[in-house]
Order: sequence, then C-alpha cells, then structure tokens
Amino acid sequence: MDNQCPHAGAATKIHSATSITSRRLSNKHLPGPPGHRIMGSYPEFAKDRNKFLREAIRRYGDVCRIQLPLRDLIVLGNPEDVHRVMDDTSGDYSKFGNYHPAMAKRQNGLSFIEGEIFRERRRIVSPLVTRDGLKSTFQANVDAYLDTLDANIGEATDADGVTDLQEAIFQTLLRGVLKQTYTESFTAKEMRELHEGMATFTKLLGSTLKIADPPNLVRPWGPYKIRPWTVLSAAKIVKDRVVERQNSPALGTYGDVLDGMVLGYKKLKTPMTFWDLCFDVATMTSASYGTTAGAITQTVVRTLLDAEATDRVVEECGTIDLSQPSVDSVRSLRWVRACFEESIRMQGFPLLLRFTAVGGNLQGLDIAPNTMLGAPISAIHRDLRWWTDPDTFDPNRFYDNSKRVDQPRLLHFLAWGAGPHRCTGAQLGYLIAPYLVGLILSRYRVEIPPNWTFREETGLAPTIKGGFRVRLTRR
Repeated sequence: MDNQCPHAGAATKIHSATSITSRRLSNKHLPGPPGHRIMGSYPEFAKDRNKFLREAIRRYGDVCRIQLPLRDLIVLGNPEDVHRVMDDTSGDYSKFGNYHPAMAKRQNGLSFIEGEIFRERRRIVSPLVTRDGLKSTFQANVDAYLDTLDANIGEATDADGVTDLQEAIFQTLLRGVLKQTYTESFTAKEMRELHEGMATFTKLLGSTLKIADPPNLVRPWGPYKIRPWTVLSAAKIVKDRVVERQNSPALGTYGDVLDGMVLGYKKLKTPMTFWDLCFDVATMTSASYGTTAGAITQTVVRTLLDAEATDRVVEECGTIDLSQPSVDSVRSLRWVRACFEESIRMQGFPLLLRFTAVGGNLQGLDIAPNTMLGAPISAIHRDLRWWTDPDTFDPNRFYDNSKRVDQPRLLHFLAWGAGPHRCTGAQLGYLIAPYLVGLILSRYRVEIPPNWTFREETGLAPTIKGGFRVRLTRR
C-alpha cells in the first residue's frame, strides 16, 4: 500500500448530517468480501452474522471491510486492536457519539459522551453497583428472586404443564432490576409495558447497529411482542418515576440506584438536562435487564445440556444457604461462575461497535473518519488462535489453573467489553447470574424435550429462539 494515507487532510473535517455512509471517505482499499452492487454483503451477513464474521476474518485478515447498505462495517479480528480502540479515552473512538453528527449534538447520555464529561458521570454511576453499593443492589435482586421466581414460573407454564423457562427468567430478572433501581412498586400493567418496551427498544437498537435483523413491526402477537409504541410507554414510566423522586421530600433516604443517580447528578460540574438524566436511568435499567437475562438463560440451557456440569452446580449450591446468601457465599460458587463465564463466551453476540472521529491506522491499514468499527465478540471468543476447541462447552476453562483447558486472558475475553465503557455492572452480574442459575437448578429438576435443538437468536441480548420450553418439578 502507498505510504501516503488516503485520508490525509480529512482528520479535522466535520462531516455533515448527510454523510451517512463511511464510503464517503472511502475504505475501499481495505480487504473484504466483494459483496453485491446495492446490498453489499448484507444477505450473507444477515443469514448468520457470527459464522459470516468468523469466515471473513479467516479469509481476509484481522482488519476487513464488510459492505452493508448505507454504512460499511470494518471488522477488527485481533483482540489487541479491539483493546486499542476500546481503551481510547481521547474521543477518537466513540461508543455511539460519532454514529451520526446530528445525533451527537442532541444526545448527552452516557453512551454518547467521551472524555472528562464521561468520566465525571461514570464516577457517579459506578459506585451504585460496585464497592459500597454492591451489597445493597445484590440484596435487592436476591429478595426479588426469592419472592417471585415460583410465581413467574407458574405464569410461564401452560395448561399442559410446559414452562417457557426463558420467559420466567426474564420476568424474574426484571423484578430484581426494578427493585434495585426503584424502591416503589410497579403495577402489573407497568411491568408488562416495561418488559415489552425494553425488549422492543433492544430489538430496534440492535437492528440499527447491524447486530440483529429488523424486527417485524406488523406482528403484534406472540410472547415477545415487538410494538414500537411500547418504547414510549416504558419511557414515560421511567420519566414519571424520576420526576416523583426529584420532588420527593424523602430524597436521599431510599438507598436505591435511582436515589444515587438523582443526588449524584446534582453535584456534576458539567450541566446536563432532565432528559439526559432520564436517558441514563432508562439505560441503566435496560442494560441491567435484557443482556443479563439472556446470558443467564444461556447458562441454564448450556449447563443442563451437560449432565456432569449440572450435577456439580447442584452439589456446589448445597454448600451455601441460598435463602440467605451473602456476597462472599455467592462468590464461593466458583463452578457456577465458571459455567456462567463459559456460557457468555459461547453466546452469539456479534459485535461491539465504536465509531471513528478522525480515522486511524490498524494493522498497518488506514481507516477513514466517520467509520463504523466492529469488534466481533463471538468470532474472537471462538477463534482457534486464542481458544482450544472453542465450540465445546467446557467450564474448566474458567475454573482453576490445574484443570484449565486454556489460560484465559482479559485480552481475549470481551463479554463485558473493555476500556472506559466496559459494563458498569460487571461485578453485580458476577453475583446475580451465578446466584439465579444456582437457585433455579437446585430448586427444580428440568426435563428437556427429546430431540430439542439449541437455536439462538442473535442480538444485543442473544436469546433462545422460540423460548426454552421444558417441564419442571421441585427437587
């Protein structure tokens, strides 16, 4: 390649609102599948995103261009490049802030800001689900699980005694997330609207970011309804709760996540709007719910498909009192945690995205400004260069050094992201996920139908396609 950067002089250019596609400042010099004239490689990509990305990296290298409608995707297959991009604190690689210039000017939520303004906001949010706030948020989740798990399983069970365990897990986790965030209770109607609204928003966002197929907006039936207006209903519920809390004479005494955010944001040096506060509260609620519920469901499913792993989970959970767990006792469930980590390594999360502000150079290849970069998480997690027998479920990878198949390195394990935008609730996730997995498997025997096939629906929160319909009996 010529030593002269093809985008020299473009670094300081501010793109207009019409610069929707990264082809405007071309990445055509990058290797990648040839694609079709208008649709690019989208038909093949949409058919099986994870398989397509793995094959593209294998054939074209660790920096390859995937041609898609409107906006191309540059895939980074080497974890070192992924960390370089995600660890950036200058704003050159933004989570969503450079998705489109018009959006960056109108949105000041945590997902759209970088630099010191982001770090200031993050310093408020992080302690609510880590350090001093970890014990209380964990306990709020535990209380909700113990109070509602059996009832949620009952509601997800049909007249023939078949339970959609995936739906029960989503409902149970939703109640935990709401209890840790809002002290006040919710009506059944509000719970339904929040569940449908957050699921719809996740689907819509996933399709916008090329992670999932566009939802079927004209099919208002089935257990996982995709109805755009439910997003507005859920947003209104969150907004009303924020207003109530701001005006509450008891503000500062609730001890929940909403209390911490409202009080903490009052102390910010950088001004923010009421709507930015609502956006961050809604984001915290949604992010704590869908992705974690999907990961917990996959852990239950993959563990159940391995009889030895299931027996070890039940045996280990018998060593602690699940009705009165502590942070330390749940952390002692090392095998359950290993099953959880191995499950999220294997789940089909296609991409974590970043957007370039001024372009860059990776693997000796120049990247244009206003480019969408994708870290193919599932492809990296199943790359033979980093993992032994990567398509096999083996919790020993994460269990202990003497029985480890691989030597997992933070560099190669990206389930929680990396850098400043790494998942805020990772510590909490490592508590509530093993606890709920252990609670389900130690409380119930699960009978999977004969010839059942694991089929995954990729997205921001990968789920089991069609639900996980099983028969449950109490142990």
